[in-house]
Amino acid sequence: MKPLVRWATLTGGLLLAAAVQAAPVTYQGTLSSGSFAGTVAAESGPFADGANWSFWQFSAPFLADVSITVTPTDASFDPVISVFYGTEADTAAYLDLRTGTSSVHVTMADGPDEFLPAGPGQAATVRFANLYGADTFVLAIADHADGLGQGALGYTITAAVPEPGTYALMLGGLLLLGAAARRQRR
Repeated sequence: MKPLVRWATLTGGLLLAAAVQAAPVTYQGTLSSGSFAGTVAAESGPFADGANWSFWQFSAPFLADVSITVTPTDASFDPVISVFYGTEADTAAYLDLRTGTSSVHVTMADGPDEFLPAGPGQAATVRFANLYGADTFVLAIADHADGLGQGALGYTITAAVPEPGTYALMLGGLLLLGAAARRQRR
């Protein structure tokens, strides 16, 4: 086979493979403080194709403390969750639950907290301080490839994501306290 034909065949195959795996990121919703329900494909795996993961968007004020817990409603669901700062155009840009092409990986968990593994039916929690900015964050959820689940697995998200208005109210209260203290000194 001539080198040009080999190169064209290889390039065409790679482009076709990339086109098959690339899918637009579909978000199940936007998180704020509260509870949300969703589903993820069984056996989606943290190192598998991102097209089978579940994605949610959220934003948080700069320096805010964020806590997100994913609790399985299906006993065979073994959640792995990851947070990215910034968004990707398609799922192929997420190489795994730790690596995005243009987004920044913030944290990952597969158990009660970031450092303890869980198991099927156990909740997973991520906690972090927003040291990144005021842009959009993405929560990605997958099921460990452990051979237990089938079909779509359900979960509930409990999120504590402070709203910008919370910080405005706190700042207003601090200003009032400062004004009252200044007035009292006169």
